[in-house]
Amino acid sequence: MKRVVIYKSQKKAIVIMVSSMLILLAGYLLLQYTGKGVVGWSLIIVSGLILILGIGTWFDRKPQIILTSQGITETSNIREEIEWDAIRQVDEFFYRGQSFIRLLVDRNYKPDLLFPTWFYRFDRIYAKEGVRALFIRVSILDINSVRLSQMIRQMIKANNREEVLRSMR
Repeated sequence: MKRVVIYKSQKKAIVIMVSSMLILLAGYLLLQYTGKGVVGWSLIIVSGLILILGIGTWFDRKPQIILTSQGITETSNIREEIEWDAIRQVDEFFYRGQSFIRLLVDRNYKPDLLFPTWFYRFDRIYAKEGVRALFIRVSILDINSVRLSQMIRQMIKANNREEVLRSMR
């Protein structure tokens, strides 16, 4: 079976680690030259936490999204395959500094699998339309949201999904 696997981006992990070093430098400079100890130590602590995030992203090599001829699997939240025929609509959006893909699936599709999202207001709106929304965060992934939504739309419309998967590689 052919499949396309999407991982976390190592380039974005490097950017996160470099930015943590710059924040560390700013904290050190504030500590040494201005005498603002609270702000300097706060920046140093935050830079340490950001560095841990960057290192974790760098070494995390588990698949995040898997596209197969049967469906899409998002391994961090959903963990089960969503079949292409159940997806009604796909679009991308930017919310609070994060890029997301929104999949609208039938309301009755695997009800024990699909938990309410953290966009509670949106859940109520979608319930009126008879659909359920699944949100996939793509900010830290190796692909941008526009390209991923195009790939998903191609898979939904395709008759021969194996051929489309071969062309995506």
